[in-house]
Amino acid sequence: MYRASAFLVTSSGIDAQDGTAASDLLFDHSIDVSSRGVFLDGNDISGKIRTQAIGEAASIISAHRAVRDYMVSLQRAFGEKYDTVAEGRDMGTVVFPNAALKVYVVADIAVRAWRRLKDLDQGTSQMNTMVQSVFRRDYRDRNRSESPLRLPPGALWLDGTSMSIDQQVSFVLCAYKGRCIR
Repeated sequence: MYRASAFLVTSSGIDAQDGTAASDLLFDHSIDVSSRGVFLDGNDISGKIRTQAIGEAASIISAHRAVRDYMVSLQRAFGEKYDTVAEGRDMGTVVFPNAALKVYVVADIAVRAWRRLKDLDQGTSQMNTMVQSVFRRDYRDRNRSESPLRLPPGALWLDGTSMSIDQQVSFVLCAYKGRCIR
């Protein structure tokens, strides 16, 4: 949802730093997420929001209180309507503080940067730039005044540094079903 809002804001020529303009724009549009994709005003934008620039813009606009309030209302409405697995930097602390299971996922910054480059189909020649980008985003998200990134009370800690996606999913499913030794 934040990437969709960042796409809308940047596509409209609004500076992501301008929280008032960003939130005003969001109220005039619809964002919907489903198993079919991410939709802005009914148009599938799933393929357009997975860029480095949109990720950066999403991190910037997510620091604005009006934007966060609007996004949290959308996320909670979605969670009330559907059985939901949500990922995000404030899902277990702000959006769904009473979730049945909260997992705090961490990984080495170099591994996260490498995985992001792989997601973007970019070579490792951009590794230093990506590490710096991940570090800036983490810093910004941990130090913002609105919903800063922090460990949710009662969350399980999952260090995915040396785990595949399948292994991480298995860990979460095992924890959810209560079959793991903690």
